[in-house]
Amino acid sequence: MARSSFYSWLAGEQARAARRAADDALAQEITVLHIASRCTYGVPRIHAELRRLDRRVNRKRVERIMRERDIAGVTRRKCRSLAFGLFQPRREPSSSSIAY
Repeated sequence: MARSSFYSWLAGEQARAARRAADDALAQEITVLHIASRCTYGVPRIHAELRRLDRRVNRKRVERIMRERDIAGVTRRKCRSLAFGLFQPRREPSSSSIAY
């Protein structure tokens, strides 16, 4: 490793520590919003709430912080009716579609 690379990395330690502290503060805000939503809000809604509170932060940063701290929203799945096929009359294949 080049000596200049080491000293460049060493000089950036304060910036990394400041970013870690800012991420921890943001994680606290995200946790409060997540609990206030009864643990249902995911990244898009948390990001929208932060913007509504005049906290401008990148969506990808919110996503990373939530992923690192295992904060996840609830995914609502689309309901599928299993009975739909039971009440439809079954169509017989036409004679033109059958290969002889």
